[in-house]
Amino acid sequence: MSFEAYLGFTGPTATVFLSGELTDARVPTLRTLLDQAVQRPLNRLVIRMYELASISTAGVRCLAFTQQHLPQGVDIVLDGPSEAIQRVLRASGFDQAVTVVQETLTFAGEAAA
Repeated sequence: MSFEAYLGFTGPTATVFLSGELTDARVPTLRTLLDQAVQRPLNRLVIRMYELASISTAGVRCLAFTQQHLPQGVDIVLDGPSEAIQRVLRASGFDQAVTVVQETLTFAGEAAA
């Protein structure tokens, strides 16, 4: 299975859409998108994971690194991780540093996906 990722903005919210398998070899793609996302003033970074089949520990480290370097008050929301991905997040403890939700989020001014 391949990996696809893209970035979108709605006001002060950046959303990274992930699908496929996030392997160690694909982490630089994620890193690039996250670096682009944080170049704008944000109040929320949403990672849409509904179509993500798996995530490597390097992928979790990439997300954790981003979370540690965000300005205070910027939230990371992991939207729709599968049970398998949630297990990886729990094993790393990263689930305690972010908000994990299972429904598509709608923020002020944003249409539901």
